[in-house]
Amino acid sequence: MIEVKKLDAPLGAEIRGLDPRKPLDPAAVATVNRAFIDNLVIRIRDVPMSIPEVRDFSSQFGILRPHIAKNYRNSETPEVVVMTNQDANGNFDPVGAGRGVSWHVDGTFHQNPPKATLLHAVTLPDSGGNTGFSNMYMAYETMPAALKKQVDGRYAMHRLRGRKNNGAELVGAEALKKMADVMHPVIRQHPETGRKAVFVNPHHTLSIVGLPPDESEDLLNEICAWCSRDEFQWDQVWEANDTVMWENRSAWHIGRGGYPQNQLRRFYRTQLYEFGSNAA
Repeated sequence: MIEVKKLDAPLGAEIRGLDPRKPLDPAAVATVNRAFIDNLVIRIRDVPMSIPEVRDFSSQFGILRPHIAKNYRNSETPEVVVMTNQDANGNFDPVGAGRGVSWHVDGTFHQNPPKATLLHAVTLPDSGGNTGFSNMYMAYETMPAALKKQVDGRYAMHRLRGRKNNGAELVGAEALKKMADVMHPVIRQHPETGRKAVFVNPHHTLSIVGLPPDESEDLLNEICAWCSRDEFQWDQVWEANDTVMWENRSAWHIGRGGYPQNQLRRFYRTQLYEFGSNAA
């Protein structure tokens, strides 16, 4: 029997009594999906999975597409990214290790961003490397009235690596030049719950549409400072064989770092898009 245990935190739940290596019946899929929608982050502990098993489990909850960073795709299963802090020779890889180390939402530089990301822990260092999550429903709902008035109805432009504009190390300089900026609402309404959540983020948001550059920068900084408050957050302290799936439409996340660089850190990762969506 599947059990959903809410965490004592602003978001997150643990799923028990489920083996993600086996196909789920419709009732089990519905239970897990409900837990995901209600809690924004779900976790399954202590079940090792292979790359094909991660792909197959993920695909029951959304459409999978290969990640934009081709170098990190698994060659036989391109829907799965192998995230690691080491290169093929076992040396420290600063690009691989540096991915996701500031608050962000995955893929907002796409016109149709993924609805969720799933991460499975394979090999972990002795310490550090937590993943932080922040509840963007809560950030919007508790936002000061003056700030909420400034952001309601506005749109923002998004770009790979945003204002830093340094995404070439992931996709290559030529590919980066071909990527057009995309526009999303600052406050996005969730397609399934109808609730509103903050959808800009420090990593990929470029500017607020219709504002002069200095005013745009000030407003983005104010939004991001508010959404980074501790009361919206929870940290996943990884254990080997943990599987975590998180909402991309109503939560931020961050890689905390702080682990020994000479120790291997390896994960399998998928991005899930809404069923029925046509483009990434």
